[in-house]
Amino acid sequence: GSYSWQPPAVAMAAMIPTAPLRVRAAATVICIRSKEGINAAISLEEATRNEAPVAELGSDASARIQILFGEKRRAFFHSNWEVLMGQGEVQNWMRSRPDKEVPMRYPGEWKFAGGVVDADETPLQAAMRELEEEFQVPTALTEATCRLRLLSVKQTRPIRNVSNIMFNYVAAADENPWLQQLDLEEVNSTLAKRRQSFAEALQGGNFYTLGKEQQESLAPEIHEVQWLDMRSAVMHAFTSMNGSLLPVNDFQKEEFHRMRLKRRDPMFLTMATLLEVDSFPSLQSLVSYSDGLDEDKEVQRMQWLHDGMSPEEVMAKFKTHNAPAQIMAMFRTAEERAELWQQRMKEEQQARL
Repeated sequence: GSYSWQPPAVAMAAMIPTAPLRVRAAATVICIRSKEGINAAISLEEATRNEAPVAELGSDASARIQILFGEKRRAFFHSNWEVLMGQGEVQNWMRSRPDKEVPMRYPGEWKFAGGVVDADETPLQAAMRELEEEFQVPTALTEATCRLRLLSVKQTRPIRNVSNIMFNYVAAADENPWLQQLDLEEVNSTLAKRRQSFAEALQGGNFYTLGKEQQESLAPEIHEVQWLDMRSAVMHAFTSMNGSLLPVNDFQKEEFHRMRLKRRDPMFLTMATLLEVDSFPSLQSLVSYSDGLDEDKEVQRMQWLHDGMSPEEVMAKFKTHNAPAQIMAMFRTAEERAELWQQRMKEEQQARL
C-alpha cells in the first residue's frame, strides 16, 4: 500500500519516546510436538467475523491479513505441530494495590514461556529458567537436560522507552524427554494450589505487607498450561486484534468483565512466530535451519534500535523502519510460507535419497 505506518493508538502514547531508550534481551521458548491428523483451514470470515479490525492497530491490521491469508480468503496450515502454551493471569497482582487493580500485559492470553534475560545469564539460560518457572517443569533444565534450537531473533517496538531483542527458541518433544513426560494435570494442579495460597494471603490482608520476594513467590502469573493445536493457537492470536472483544475462553471473559477491560492486547508477534514454526514440515528441517543461524549475526541483522538512543533518534528510525514494507520484511506472507514449506519438503525428500 501507499499509506504510511501508524503505530497502534492504544500503545501510541506508550510508544512515543520520552527518555533515552533502553534495549534489553528477552527470551521465549516455543515447545512443540507433532500430532496425528491435519489442521482445518481458517476462512477470512471466521477469523475477522466480517468486522473491521481495531482502528488503533494501524498498518498491523493489514499485516496480520498478509501474514495469515496473503491474497486468499482461506488460511491453510502446512504442518501438524501442537504448541505448549500458558494462559496468563489477567490481574497483575505485583502492581495492584487494595484500591487499584492493574492488568497484566497480554492479560489472559495464551503465550509462550519467556521473559527478560538477567544480567548474569545468556538468552539460552534465561529461556530455560523461564520455562522451568512458568510451566512448573519438575526437571532442572540445563544444557545437559534441555535441547533448545534458535528459531529467530526479533526486536520489538519500544514501549515506555524499552525495546526488547527477542531470542525465540524451540524445544521439540522428540529431543526433550522432560517435555514428553511433562504431566499437565500435575502442572495445572500446582498452579491451582498456588492460586489457593495466594487467595488466602489476599483475604487475610497480609499479601500487600509482604516483601517483594515473598509476594513474587505467591502472586499467580500463569493460569493454566495446555497443548494447543496450531489452528487454535493462531486463531487466538489473530482474534486479539479483532474489532470487537472475542475472549479466548470463559476465564478471560469473566476476568475482563470483573476488571472492566474492553480490549485484548494485540498478539501480533505470537501469531507470526507460530506461523514461522508451521513452515517447517519436520523436526529435521527445523534443526538444519537452526544450525545454519548465527545468533550474533541475527542480532546485527534484526536490530534497528540501540541502547541509549535519544527520543529524536528513535522517532527518526520509526519514520523509516516502520513503513509497512519493512514490517513485512520481518515476517513472511502466506504465499512465501507456502513456498518455503514446499522447498523444505523437497530438500527433505532429496536428503532421503
